[in-house]
Amino acid sequence: MAVLSLQSATAEQYTTLHGIMALAGEHMHRVLGLSHWYPFPASDWFVKHCEGKEVFGIYADNILVGTFNISTQPEPYYLEDMSDYWSCVDVPSMYFSAFGILPAYQQQGIGSWTMAQVDKMIQERGFEQVRFDAVNTHPKLKGFYLKNGYQACGVLDLGHAQVMCFEKRF
Repeated sequence: MAVLSLQSATAEQYTTLHGIMALAGEHMHRVLGLSHWYPFPASDWFVKHCEGKEVFGIYADNILVGTFNISTQPEPYYLEDMSDYWSCVDVPSMYFSAFGILPAYQQQGIGSWTMAQVDKMIQERGFEQVRFDAVNTHPKLKGFYLKNGYQACGVLDLGHAQVMCFEKRF
């Protein structure tokens, strides 16, 4: 297995990270028939999405292969009352989003390694829980999160897609 590492991303890298997300979205569209990330929004949207969040690059043998971000703020599309979607709404939580790995590097354990690092980072920041969502029509992706110890909490309809809300309490 490759030597894996995380690095905080700089604003100058956001365009490259956007490219990773766009390629991951195209892959899901072409291979799995999923269109929630295809076409992926323009890079200016992605840069705005990263504002106020901790953005990371995922590296395999010093090659940038993926990205994600974490934040204390929920996604803007979450409802004001998410009690139907999270099990403990009053627990101090961080939010995980914009997770993508280049298709050529998928299915190599990088995703599971990344999720373990995310859990560790969130705990080190003093939070008790991580929350995020994933498209509900991708059984393999939902299985990946369940396998890594996350609890499926409820389906949120965004109009253009339905997402499963996940969380893990530490």
